[in-house]
Amino acid sequence: MQTLIRKPMANPRILQYPELIVEDLRQLPSLQAAVLQISEVYDFNSHPYILWMKDPLTDRDSFRRSQLPFRFAVEAFSQPLAAVLARTAPLEARLPLLANITEEHGHGDRWRSHKYTFQQYLHALGATELELESPCTVPVLAFNQSILSYCLMQSGESGAAMLGMIEHLYVSISAAIARTINQRGWTKKGSQSHYAVHEKLDTEHARDLLLLAEASWMNPHSRSQVLRGLALGAHYFWSLYRDL
Repeated sequence: MQTLIRKPMANPRILQYPELIVEDLRQLPSLQAAVLQISEVYDFNSHPYILWMKDPLTDRDSFRRSQLPFRFAVEAFSQPLAAVLARTAPLEARLPLLANITEEHGHGDRWRSHKYTFQQYLHALGATELELESPCTVPVLAFNQSILSYCLMQSGESGAAMLGMIEHLYVSISAAIARTINQRGWTKKGSQSHYAVHEKLDTEHARDLLLLAEASWMNPHSRSQVLRGLALGAHYFWSLYRDL
């Protein structure tokens, strides 16, 4: 008998899609204040996917199947990073981005790249080779194309704001997933470290990207565009997890 992935039932207390008025954030004193405000609105502790993951009735196999498509988002994330790099003029501003992109690619060693550390994590969860050959799903493809297109078309600062918001949100998501995996004993100790590492690593990545967006925040004429980048990053990431 086929095992179905149990998803949360409709519940008015569960936030399906947050409501955010971007222009209300213009008067905040800093970019960091805007990031924190958006993080409160897009509170992933209340996200349906995270609530489903924490549900005692959710088993390892169901959780693993829900994580399989995310490997394509992990592999593709360095492409919008490269787009921001290409649209950033000062060399000094590009250096942290270059370090980020290099780290995404395992510093030239593909087995240390994020693609393969995530694949190792899936193996630790019990993924089969057949499962790892499954194609990219439409929701993940939509997420990848949305953030790549934005970063290619908008300024480097706006693209950095979007990706910085995603990295910032991923810190708490990684912490929640790492904690759940550990508490449930879903992987053997030492068999993977992807989410535990990203809980710390993405704090640095978010800081570097948001620092690049800071100059445009300080300019009243470009602040709205930076805010839209932050808001879209949160919305796209929320939607991605909503569709997993």
